[in-house]
Amino acid sequence: MDELQAASARVQSALGAVAGELDARAGSQGPLWRLLVELHQLEREVVERRYLRRMDAVERVQEAVRGLGEIGSAAGILDRSAGALGEASDFDRVVVSSVAEGAFSAVSVWVQDGASPELTAVRLDYPLVEEELARRQGVEIVSVGSRSDARWTEVLGWKSYAVATIALGGTTVGFVHADAHLSSRALDDIDCEAVGGYAEGLAAVFERAVLRGRLRAHRSELRGAVDWMNTRLSRLSDSSGVPMNGDGHAEELDEVLTPRELEVLRLMARGNTNVAIAKTLVVAEGTVKYHVKNVLRKLRAANRADAVARYERMTAGLPE
Repeated sequence: MDELQAASARVQSALGAVAGELDARAGSQGPLWRLLVELHQLEREVVERRYLRRMDAVERVQEAVRGLGEIGSAAGILDRSAGALGEASDFDRVVVSSVAEGAFSAVSVWVQDGASPELTAVRLDYPLVEEELARRQGVEIVSVGSRSDARWTEVLGWKSYAVATIALGGTTVGFVHADAHLSSRALDDIDCEAVGGYAEGLAAVFERAVLRGRLRAHRSELRGAVDWMNTRLSRLSDSSGVPMNGDGHAEELDEVLTPRELEVLRLMARGNTNVAIAKTLVVAEGTVKYHVKNVLRKLRAANRADAVARYERMTAGLPE
């Protein structure tokens, strides 16, 4: 029996004594008032102790979740998931399991005495409490009976345990089981809150770790694609671009420029303006500007005069 249970027993005893005094209708009010004062003090003590215990449990669970968040990797978080809660709580045993294909299987086990049991997968079949929780999601304290699986009961020696669902994106992906089998302590609502809060925190840090892993993978893929494109563009530029010094052959112009761009360049070399070129080719002036821009880029020319000079050097000695 822990301190809170002892205090509760004292409160019940005091209540019984008060009831006896009232029934007896004692003439002296002194003993009754003393019992009432004691009852009030005991009640306040119970409330304060429960409040302090609840706050302590919440703080320790939050610290355990923060520790998991510092691990970073999803696999590392799962590996430490049971131990983090066990070491930060009053539980004697913690089992974290995953749900897949209609069954849940242990992925992390922590036991106070260090003896780790061999656990097998358990089907989520009615009337298991886990089957119900998987659907409605939440936390519950379970007394071993018709709603617990005999295989786990035999291996773990369950008498009662707290179980909470781990949910990601509205779907149950696992469970957190915890009990106090060594101390034979009866689990209560504070234990329920601790397990439920830890399950929520575990789901959050696990989801963040998975997202970080995906982002890292996407960044790596993107970086690889950018490097490939830069290399490819560099090779294309080296193999198909016109040399900066203008040395080359007329055949390179046919490889670098389209027929229309080459036609525009010839007219540029004759001193035609964009307007004149547009009239000659019967196209819009904007189309000519577009072709001129491409010619300058492909010949690596600074301006129209530079482009014409390169053209003349490459076609020197050839008939018009």
